[in-house]
Amino acid sequence: MSRLIHQLSGSPADIKLVCFPFAGGYSAAFRPLKPLLQNDCDIFAAEPPGHGSNRMPLVESLETLADIYLEDLIPQLDKPLVLFGHSMGGLVAYRLAQKLEQRGISPEAVIISAVQPPHTRRKPLTHLDDGAFLDYVIGIGGIPAELVQAREVLEFFLPAMRADFKALETFEHTDHSLLQAPVHILNGEKDGPCMQDAEGWRRWTQRIRFHTFQGGHMFLLSEMERVAKTIQSILALETARKELIPL
Repeated sequence: MSRLIHQLSGSPADIKLVCFPFAGGYSAAFRPLKPLLQNDCDIFAAEPPGHGSNRMPLVESLETLADIYLEDLIPQLDKPLVLFGHSMGGLVAYRLAQKLEQRGISPEAVIISAVQPPHTRRKPLTHLDDGAFLDYVIGIGGIPAELVQAREVLEFFLPAMRADFKALETFEHTDHSLLQAPVHILNGEKDGPCMQDAEGWRRWTQRIRFHTFQGGHMFLLSEMERVAKTIQSILALETARKELIPL
């Protein structure tokens, strides 16, 4: 099994869904999708360096992350591909899709969840001390409720979260090639910054649709069933669209 991309489930369907987690997250965040989508697609999820079971050194560059995922993913492309990323993972999915298209590999769809457009300048946060940094991440709902009270446990995840936020802070949007694959933007209705800036994604895509969910920035955790149903509809839509395109 790859250290970077773990298979969560297989299916008889002829499509592969590859998921990329939010800052500090890893493949376990997407395990609840398994019973909901296991008949619709093969489900894979990224295990970022230094996260979960991956003992590779932490990476503080989003561009480097996209590059190492690209090299790991290409040998596994035995089925049509859909990319899905939440928060930081959405930006990773965007860059990975650009890099794949530049190699002549077009995803069936790119699902980008809870992240502002790539040209957005992110607020610097990694200079904060541990307490203030954790308070910010808790404030945006970036930590599961059961862990919020366990500050000593959270300290274990601090290096990974700091590395991921550093990757976001230092990301430079220099590749302005438009995504050719259909893009679906998912946001929580209470996530003010992402909702406010969502239309900015139109600048970097050829085809785009928007989907809104109850909740804030981490609606993925509270609205997993609705997210799964939306993914099902996207898979069905893009499969049908492909079948209608004449050879």
